[in-house]
Amino acid sequence: MKKLSKPNDDALDVFRACIDRIRDDNLKMRLIACSQEIQDSAVEFDLKASNAQLHTILPKDHVATIVTVNEMKSVYTNRMAKKLAPGRIYYDKLMSLPDHGRCPLCSQRVVSTLDHHLPKAHFPSLAVSPFNLIAACQDCNKTKSEVIPTCSEEETLHPYYDDVEQFVWIKAKIRESIPVEIEFYVDPPNVCPPVLAGRMKYHFKAFRLAALYASHAAEELASIEYIVKRVHDKSGSAELKKYLSDTAAGKTSVSLNSWQSALYSCLSENNWFCEIRFTL
Repeated sequence: MKKLSKPNDDALDVFRACIDRIRDDNLKMRLIACSQEIQDSAVEFDLKASNAQLHTILPKDHVATIVTVNEMKSVYTNRMAKKLAPGRIYYDKLMSLPDHGRCPLCSQRVVSTLDHHLPKAHFPSLAVSPFNLIAACQDCNKTKSEVIPTCSEEETLHPYYDDVEQFVWIKAKIRESIPVEIEFYVDPPNVCPPVLAGRMKYHFKAFRLAALYASHAAEELASIEYIVKRVHDKSGSAELKKYLSDTAAGKTSVSLNSWQSALYSCLSENNWFCEIRFTL
């Protein structure tokens, strides 16, 4: 997961911008009356997201007892996410946060939507709250769906609050066969707090990253087959190990926990791959 800068727009300002041009007087009056709950919910989310306590926020089927879930969904869909909507400026700002437009949840695919960290169907007061909205790819958004965490360990990592880029926790191991297969897994260091370690494992499972990364690794292995065999045949296993180690260092310098970093580290450390694989 990639860390993102935390949005600095106030949830109430975003909400007010979204409902500014509503013509239905009754609906607008009821939405305005929800302002305090919108603000309070954003404050509660901010506090609890910082401590992996989002599971303690209770789901609701209304906002302030006067606005329905569907009405709040419409505020997000038609008045924030829709092009030319009054709140679209905030949508676009959130979508621009990830580096290179890459989904921070899987670190692979291109962002194409905003994911509600706590689903708007169950937490309508957070429907347009910036802290609850994360730029993501469509696949991650759909995979996560509307799952509600029941404990800290079931809270997926949040790019605004969790920084897991300071240590290696995504690793790979090789199946010594032809074709070569790579398995990705989570292995947090001992210094990692137990709750965070549990969340990292849950995040990896919830977004099905093992399968995604294995697919990318298979393609990568096919693309480097020619060059690594050539290095081995021309210069030997020691030079191949060095080549793979240098490649791993380059990948790691960009991201400690990319599938590329895990893949090349795994390959460079595996004696079978470096010494035997290309003699078969």
